Amino acid sequence: MFRDCREVVALLSADGCVLRISDGVADLLGHPSDKLTGASFDGHIHPDDVEEARRRLQQRAVAPAGSSGRAVFRFRHADGGWRWLEVTTRNELADPAIGGLVLTVRDISHHIALSERLRASEARYRTLAEAVPVGILQADADGQVLFANARLAGITGLETDRLLGGGWLDAVHPDDRARVAADWRLDATGDPAPTDFRFHDSEGAGVDRRVLCQRMALEDGGTIATITDVSEYVHTANALRLSEARNEAILDTAAEAILTIDEAGVLHSFNRAAEAMFGVPAGDLLWRPLDRLIPLTDLREEGGVRLEFAPGQTTALIARDRAAEAERADGTRFPVELSVSASEVEGRRLYTAILRDVTERRRTEAELLAAKDAAEAADRAKSTFIAAMSHELRTPLNAVIGFSQLLEAQAGRPVGDAGRNDQMRDCVGAIRQAGEQLLAIIDDILDMARVDAGGLSLTEAPVDLSAVADRAVADLRFHAARQSVTVEVVADGGLPPIRGDQRRLVQALGNLLSNAIKFSHPGGTVTLTAALAADGWIELSVRDRGVGMRPEDIAKALTPFAQLDQGPTRRHEGVGLGLPLASRLMEAHGGTLTLDSALGQGCTATIRLPPSRIMTVAEVLAAMS
Repeated sequence: MFRDCREVVALLSADGCVLRISDGVADLLGHPSDKLTGASFDGHIHPDDVEEARRRLQQRAVAPAGSSGRAVFRFRHADGGWRWLEVTTRNELADPAIGGLVLTVRDISHHIALSERLRASEARYRTLAEAVPVGILQADADGQVLFANARLAGITGLETDRLLGGGWLDAVHPDDRARVAADWRLDATGDPAPTDFRFHDSEGAGVDRRVLCQRMALEDGGTIATITDVSEYVHTANALRLSEARNEAILDTAAEAILTIDEAGVLHSFNRAAEAMFGVPAGDLLWRPLDRLIPLTDLREEGGVRLEFAPGQTTALIARDRAAEAERADGTRFPVELSVSASEVEGRRLYTAILRDVTERRRTEAELLAAKDAAEAADRAKSTFIAAMSHELRTPLNAVIGFSQLLEAQAGRPVGDAGRNDQMRDCVGAIRQAGEQLLAIIDDILDMARVDAGGLSLTEAPVDLSAVADRAVADLRFHAARQSVTVEVVADGGLPPIRGDQRRLVQALGNLLSNAIKFSHPGGTVTLTAALAADGWIELSVRDRGVGMRPEDIAKALTPFAQLDQGPTRRHEGVGLGLPLASRLMEAHGGTLTLDSALGQGCTATIRLPPSRIMTVAEVLAAMS
């Protein structure tokens, strides 16, 4: 019964000595069973519980045989902490087979802790409920009040005990009682809207209290409600009614939104311009908090505005043309400028705000700023373009002029001069090369202009991409040799034919190769790869291991006439059209051009052509027939 038993069972003598105890005590209290056997049962009981434990044991020892009783004590764990244990004691002293008091022990520390937390939570709830300046009541699903705080008693004039059950309805004004009782029987699936009613003066003084009631449905079908005494607000409104009547005509003809709130943020007035601005009738907002629509922190002293009235004055300007953000009834936010003044009458402050919707003005300012930025960008682009054109056009023209002068000088030498023909041949070749360079620049500029104007048309036919790659590499063979750069081609043997403009594809691929060669280090390698991607697109990639660029400069590199290497000391030729033009040509084919680069690690330019460009054998034959 005791050995290897994981439950805690103990056998005690009538005087409280532990005769036997199960091995489960080691799991429960951390003490081995042999350490507790033979010891007094109260040796590990909390000092505050010892006397009660002894008394309970003595009672059970003289109780009828077979009877049992339950008690809760604190026992010391081997780690020094205390455990709450529920001990059930059964009198088996008369049973010769047992001859003792049988104890079964259960750890209820967790339940005790939960109970303590629950009691603490309830105490905090009651403290909070009694401290708040509004009335609070909690009712069950039948509308019977289970709890009411002292503030509610003060509002209704009834003692707290009289508010419980349905007694609180007795304090409601007779004219409002039926409506309030009907409203209280709500479906528990939703939270009702706030409602207002009156509490009748129970002393017969003829003064009724108007309240605002906000209810929230609970999961058990009950309701919790806060009841705020708004009588003072109503009285203030009555006092201001005459003044409002005089000013109403003026306010409603104003073009700006004008509204008045008190220090609690409750709305007192709202003119027609404000109704139009916020998209909500004034009647839906009067005497309710307005925090959702306007920035009250800009209207009240708590928002950082220190309000001080001059001696003898009751009004003061606290803000003029302050920028803020407001919110319409539909949730859209918009910029406003507001001016705020405060008035104080008999110790009460009211804040009047004049708001102007500056959405259109902000939009106009933004458009002007954008236009200014665009003009400045265009001016910078023009300057960049002029600088690039000045450099790139003057270089080949200077070559043409210089070598023409050499030719002119050679014309006076004898025809039989051995070096005359060779030097003239070199000059003519240099002039031709400079002319071709100048023509290429002009062609790129014209092509870019056609693309931007939408005037570039493709001459489409079946295209062998391997031939495109070979042609592009062949056109740049001498350029690569001058740069001491090797160009290698890695192409799938089974690339399908595509429908496209072969000349434009060679031009785009040539631009990428030329760019890669230009920015490669002497002795470097440029790799052209052509393959069919897993997603069905055709990819042509040009990779160099040259100077590269920063990732944030990639967008600039794809901008026409942009130069990453600027200034009079720039080391690389070009007008900045190679990559942008290649990108436009790929877009005309329905494809893309992307760059992947890091500074000092080279660059990879990848052309992707869509599967719709791939042609079948039958389509190729039909196009050739």
